[in-house]
Amino acid sequence: MSDEFRMQLGGIDGVGDDGFTIKTICGCRIVYGSVPLSSFPMLTHGFSKKALMATAIADLIGATFVIGEPTALDELRQMDLPVSAKRHADYLAAMNLGLIAVSMWLRRGERGKSSNAMCKAIYGVPADAGTEYPHDPDDLRRCLLFLEATGAQDQLQKMAEVSPEWSRLVSRWDELAARFAEETAAGKQAPKTYALMQELVGQTRSAGWERAGC
Repeated sequence: MSDEFRMQLGGIDGVGDDGFTIKTICGCRIVYGSVPLSSFPMLTHGFSKKALMATAIADLIGATFVIGEPTALDELRQMDLPVSAKRHADYLAAMNLGLIAVSMWLRRGERGKSSNAMCKAIYGVPADAGTEYPHDPDDLRRCLLFLEATGAQDQLQKMAEVSPEWSRLVSRWDELAARFAEETAAGKQAPKTYALMQELVGQTRSAGWERAGC
């Protein structure tokens, strides 16, 4: 059930003095536009200490941020929320290439910079994706979800050509995935997975320093 309304700010319904807009759906506060730091206390006011920022929902709908209580966020996730214009454009680009599974992931999947980089390197979309590698277990999780959603596991080696960091990570990818699955199944925050990721990326940086000193 949606109890949408717009918040009164700066005398204009739903529009703040600095140009951002606010909507409330299912008790969650959704903010669009550029938000100055001075406005954050007001925008987060009224929530308990258990309230969370839902970055995945914000990315899905093109919002700056979404905040709500855990149960309210669960309700919001069940809604058929409209995706952002950017996601829809990415979806159409993949559909034009005949990439059905990829298009669905681009439209509704949980995306990040590193998983977008994988999609571009393997499938050529989205066109504006960079070469970012996963920095932490949450980035890794999104990359694993991308591979599962698109069936691109057999093309993972393409990432080794993207950057030295990707090459190191891909060389131990199965180990990373297994360690991540083991830790998250036990309810942990994957510290061992993170340590291995840092070790691999650190090796790349060390090699770079050695080459620079030659």
